[in-house]
Amino acid sequence: MNKSLKNKLFELISKFNNAKILVVGDIILDEYLWGMANRLSPEAPVPILEVKRKTYLLGGAANVANNIAAMGAKAILAGVIGDDLYSGVIMDLLKKNKINTDFIIKDNTRPTTVKTRLIAQNNKHLARVDNESLDKISDSVSKQIFENIEKIIDDVDLIVLSDYVISLLSAKLIKDIVKLANRHDKTIVMDPKGDDFSKYAGVDILVPNMDEALIATKSTRTKPVKKVASELRKFADKVIITRSANGVYYFDGTDELYLPSATTEVVDATGAGGSFVAFLALGLIGSEFNYSESIELANYAAAAAVRKVGTFAIKPVQLKEIIEVAYNNANQAGASK
Repeated sequence: MNKSLKNKLFELISKFNNAKILVVGDIILDEYLWGMANRLSPEAPVPILEVKRKTYLLGGAANVANNIAAMGAKAILAGVIGDDLYSGVIMDLLKKNKINTDFIIKDNTRPTTVKTRLIAQNNKHLARVDNESLDKISDSVSKQIFENIEKIIDDVDLIVLSDYVISLLSAKLIKDIVKLANRHDKTIVMDPKGDDFSKYAGVDILVPNMDEALIATKSTRTKPVKKVASELRKFADKVIITRSANGVYYFDGTDELYLPSATTEVVDATGAGGSFVAFLALGLIGSEFNYSESIELANYAAAAAVRKVGTFAIKPVQLKEIIEVAYNNANQAGASK
């Protein structure tokens, strides 16, 4: 990294408080039970976790919105939660983190999606328990979500669709949102999941990780990444594939971009994809859709996100720190040649 790029990325970060982003998708509450596991259960050959503390983090689409808000931008979250004790927890967290909750619908026919992780000493994951309904939301709730998006679309700079294949983003709702966005000249960044990407047809930017891209295209790891991205372009104009230690690949049919991964200690990759998408969206708005700079920034944000257990809302100072480290490392490497 040269000094010019570092300064551009720092300048981008300074512009984030002017951004206003709508995030639509599956809202998840991540529950962590932390404790000690020193013995096996007499009832079955499984460890017993003696719980010492409990923490809650924002997951799924809420993690994307949280990363946007933590950088000083305006984040508006649209989605569905239950009407239960956990819904109160997640609403409190969202409000505490200054995320607009006006377009979150409480549906008493389904639970709030909660993913509970049991963590023993040395951050060892023992198990995960998911409490969720995979039934699609009702037509009436889907209609209400769409009407809410109609109300706010002229006031936002960009839309992020965050799909965790739980219940919200049906093919019909995505199609309706795409048509609406086209009429209002709004860009859609799509964070996809599952094995059928056809429901994402018409989005502007598709951002799968490598595993998701291979599953969606029925490909093996021997297939060149450009061919995988080319197949995905039937659903989106631009494809950005995150590839963990292999960095990031961008392809729009003409231009392509390879970025190496940012060097960092990996503690937990949970939520890193959501962080990447959040900062891609922020970067695009701040840079007036300079994809090279925005992907570079998102790449560093994802590196920052994997340094802690659980989803992690990155602050400006933390992002600048990891960029500064990359800049210094590049200079030291250059000087040693």
